[in-house]
Amino acid sequence: MDEADFQAFVERSIPRRAAKWVERGIWTEAQALATSRSNYLQRLPKGRDTPGNHFFKVVEPASGSAVGEVWYRAEEQGGKLQFWVEWIQIEPGHRRKGYATEVLRILEETAKERGADRVGLTVWVDNPGALRLYSKLGYSSANVNMTKRLVSGPPEER
Repeated sequence: MDEADFQAFVERSIPRRAAKWVERGIWTEAQALATSRSNYLQRLPKGRDTPGNHFFKVVEPASGSAVGEVWYRAEEQGGKLQFWVEWIQIEPGHRRKGYATEVLRILEETAKERGADRVGLTVWVDNPGALRLYSKLGYSSANVNMTKRLVSGPPEER
């Protein structure tokens, strides 16, 4: 992914992430876009050149057209090389065609070649397609974060 592709990726990703976090009730709509942009700036202070972060377009082989993107992080922590999928997005019209499976296969191969013994990722429970895919590929839960939505106001408003 060159710099222009990276900038386009970030500009697409920021509102997508903001919308999902609003949909999940985590951020307010008024603050979501600014919060998402701030998070990207914190996590990628040097943009595409932030150490340990890698960005790639997912390309349809026959046409060469982009059908998605992947962002992964590889860094040593605790004496081990850790690979973490930060973002994998296949455009809706290209899903269920094996692109994500192939991306993850290549990423796992890269991780092994570099000495890592696992690849991690986060998936939301409201994304059943991704949950099925990752389970099919052998990914399993390593931890579980739980939340409880609290309702405020008088009982008649709950």
